Parts: sequence; structure tokens; C-alpha cells
Amino acid sequence: MVRLNANIHPSLSEMMTENLRRRNVVTVVDFVSTDPIKLTNFTGLSHADILQIKGHILKKFSGVKKNAMQLLAIERSHVIPTSVTCLDELLKGGLHPEQLCELCGPSSSGKTQLCFTIAASVASRSDGAVWYFDTKRDFSRLRYEEIMKARNFSQKVIEDALCNTKVCRINSSHELIRALRQLVTFCKQKQNDTSSERRKDLLVIIDSLPAVIFMVTRNMQQNDLETIYELDDLVEVCRFLARECQAVIITVNSVTQWNSPGQTKPDNITPALGKYWSRIPAIRLLITKQYGETRKITIWKNLRLKEYSFCTVTISSIGITSQ
Repeated sequence: MVRLNANIHPSLSEMMTENLRRRNVVTVVDFVSTDPIKLTNFTGLSHADILQIKGHILKKFSGVKKNAMQLLAIERSHVIPTSVTCLDELLKGGLHPEQLCELCGPSSSGKTQLCFTIAASVASRSDGAVWYFDTKRDFSRLRYEEIMKARNFSQKVIEDALCNTKVCRINSSHELIRALRQLVTFCKQKQNDTSSERRKDLLVIIDSLPAVIFMVTRNMQQNDLETIYELDDLVEVCRFLARECQAVIITVNSVTQWNSPGQTKPDNITPALGKYWSRIPAIRLLITKQYGETRKITIWKNLRLKEYSFCTVTISSIGITSQ
């Protein structure tokens, strides 16, 4: 949840937010849900000022109401194909807007190659935009271009695709959250600009989360409360970005293997990041090695589709392809 700070409203100075924190008013939700009279007593601000700050927060952070027909139209018109035929068939057309999809797999299983394949497909379209958050510093522009050249894209399409792909190097979870918030602000400005062209389909890839989250969890004993707030902030900004910007978000996650009796998941493996993150993605895909460059992609979690259905793919010069 977003914590109160001066960036939200000028009246919320550091001294003011510290005073509120002592009274258990820490986040924007706490502030909005607290009685205005109590806030007036806490802060010394007038009743009108409190109402003005609440209105500002609601305008900035509350969702936009949509009816069922609007949501259905958005979903149908902005489905993002993965360009992997068999995977698109499993996903009923591809990745749907306003959803967070997680791609899990062991090391060197092809997670990044699948990300490159999907990103190249989206960025090569005139109505597609890709934001690639690279936490491992292993984004390869040469490999990215190789995939597009192997797919016989023209040089003009490749150049446009590179322009449509924004790569951000991320060193910490703080940087990731800040960058995602800046992207939300950028998208909202685009939506409010009536002179701008048709909204582009937005694909956001975070490759990978463990690289920054495990960095946080190593320090959990030092400041448990700070860590919880940080993970909450990450979930909140991802959901807000997916919902308000109709974005498709792909997060990359690793897996762990346990020899627990009665394990129901494929091959007794579990997604990393623990129980806290397990409920967050709407879709979870598992990619595993088979033999050579052959990989198996399994639908590990999807409320609308049959779990554990799978397809077989191959890693080649053109990225991930159906067998």
C-alpha cells in the first residue's frame, strides 16, 4: 500500500507524516478512511484542508469505474498474442489485459528467451509498446535483434521495434517500485492527452523478481515492517498498472524443488518468493527442459483455464516456437 509522503500532497511533510504514523495513519488508505475530525486534531489542519487532501488522494489513486460491456470490449480488443502458436491456443488467444502473468522455471530453462519472443512480437507492431525491467543485467540487444531478423522482419520494422522497447536496468526493489510508479504516471498522462494517437497495447516484463526480492528478504530480520511495506508497495503498483493502464505484466520467477510426500504440483517443484507472492499472479506458467532445445510449457495456475495443460516448444534462432 502507498505510504503517505510529500510527493502525494505538499501538506504531507515529513514532520506531518511522522506525526500521523505515531497514530497508525501510515498509508493513503489509512488517511482516507480516518475520520476528518480526528485528522484535524492530529495535524492541526483545517477541516476543509483535510477534505481537500482526501479528494486529491482519491483522484490520484482510486480506480476508474467501468461497466461489464466496457471491460469485455477492452479484453477482446487488447489481447496480446505470445506469437507461440500452441501457447496462444492454451491461453485462448494470448495474454489478456489487466492481468499479471508469471513465468516460472529452473535456471537456463528458457524463461528469458520466451520473454524476448513475446516482447519482439509486441514491439514490432505499430500499436505495441514494451517496457523491459532487467534486474539481472543480462538483456541482450543482439539476441533480441536476432530473433526479429530470423522472423524476416524488415529493417524498418526492427528499428521501430527497438524504439518501442524501453529497457530499464534495475538494481533494487526500491528502484523497481519507483520505476513502475513513473510508468503509471506516464501512462496516465498519455490517456489524458486527447491529441495523442490511439493507445498502444502495453506489455511490461520484469526479468526477474527474485533478483531484487531475495535481496530484500536477506535483510528481513533487520527491518521486518519495512520489508512488508515494500512488498505491499510492489503488489499495489503492479495491480494499479495492470488495471488503470490495461497493461499485461509478465514477471519472471525461479522455482525450488522439495521432496514432500503428496505434492500435487508438477515434478514436486514450487515457485520461489514463498506464499506471500503465490496468490498475486492471475496466470502462472511453468517452463521446463525436456531434451536438447525442447521445452515444456505448463499452465500451472489459471482460474479460467484447465491447470496442468501443456504444450511443447523449441528454442531456436527465432526464439521460442511450437514444435
